[in-house]
Amino acid sequence: MPSKAFVKIRRLLKVARFMDKVMRRQVTPLGLRENMQKNIAATEPDDVAYREVDAGGVPSAWLVPENYDGRIRVLHLHGGGYTAGNIDTHRGYAGHLAKASGAAVLVADYRLAPEDVFPAALEDGLTAYRYMRGNGPDGAGEAERLIIGGDSAGGGLTLAVLMALRDAGEAMPDGGSLLSPWADLVAENETMKTRAKTDLLVAQKWLKVCAGAYDGGVDRADPRLSPIFGDFSGLPPLDIHVGDAEVLLGDSLGVAEKAKAAGVSVTLEVWPEMQHIWQVLWPFLPEGAAAVQKAAAFVRGD
Repeated sequence: MPSKAFVKIRRLLKVARFMDKVMRRQVTPLGLRENMQKNIAATEPDDVAYREVDAGGVPSAWLVPENYDGRIRVLHLHGGGYTAGNIDTHRGYAGHLAKASGAAVLVADYRLAPEDVFPAALEDGLTAYRYMRGNGPDGAGEAERLIIGGDSAGGGLTLAVLMALRDAGEAMPDGGSLLSPWADLVAENETMKTRAKTDLLVAQKWLKVCAGAYDGGVDRADPRLSPIFGDFSGLPPLDIHVGDAEVLLGDSLGVAEKAKAAGVSVTLEVWPEMQHIWQVLWPFLPEGAAAVQKAAAFVRGD
C-alpha cells in the first residue's frame, strides 16, 4: 500500500494527468516545456525582491531576500531536461532558498534545446557564473562565498560548469548544490529499471528524448554532457539531495561515489519516498520545506 507521503505527492502533482498525457504518452521537448510552464510556474515569497538582469548576455533574475547582507551569492541552473524551464518556473524555489539562506540567488535563463543544442547551455552557465562572480545585485564586486546549484538537468549542468572552470584554471566557487542531478545522459543505470514504477514524474524514455534533443550529435558519454563520466578531482564540496523513489537516484549515487574517490568532500542525502524535485512543493509538503532548509545550510557554509 502506498505511504501517506506518496499519496500526498501524487495528489499535489495531479500525477494522473501530468504524467500520462505529457511525460509518457506525448513525450516531446516542446510538450514538456509547455506543461512545465503551466504546472510549475510560481512566484517568490513576498519579502524577496525580484530583479531582472542581463548576466553577460544571458537573461537572468536576482532573487534578493530582505536579510541579504552582501556576503553570499548563488547561481541556480534550472532543470527541465535541457528543453524546458525558465526563470518563472524556478523563481519560487530560488526565492525560498534566498530567504532561508540570506543569499542573493541568480536564476539563469540559459538557452534550451531543440532550438539551441550542446554546448549552448554549458556556455551560458559559464557566462552566468562569471557574471555572478564579479557582479552582485547591489552593484558590489566580489562576495565572500559563491555557490553554484541546480536541479535535475541543472544539477548535471552545475557539474559540467564546475569541471569546465577547473579545466580552464578559473577561480572556483565554494560549493555545488545538486538537487536530483541528471548527470548521465546515456540514461542506462540500474535505477532506471528498479525505480521505474515508483517514479511518478520521470521515465527513462523521457530522459532519452530530451538527451537526443540536446546532445547535438555529440557522444552522450562525453563528460561535458554527462559529467558522471568526468574527472571529479579538484572540485569544491558537493551537497546532493535525491529522492529514493526516483529513476535518477543512480545518478546521485554515482556522482557521490566518484567525487569521494577523487577526494572531494561530499554530503549525500537520500530522502525516503520522495519524488523528483520535491523541493518545489515547499509551500505544501513538509519534506519540501525541510529540504530547502538543508540546502540553505549548505549555501551558508554551516
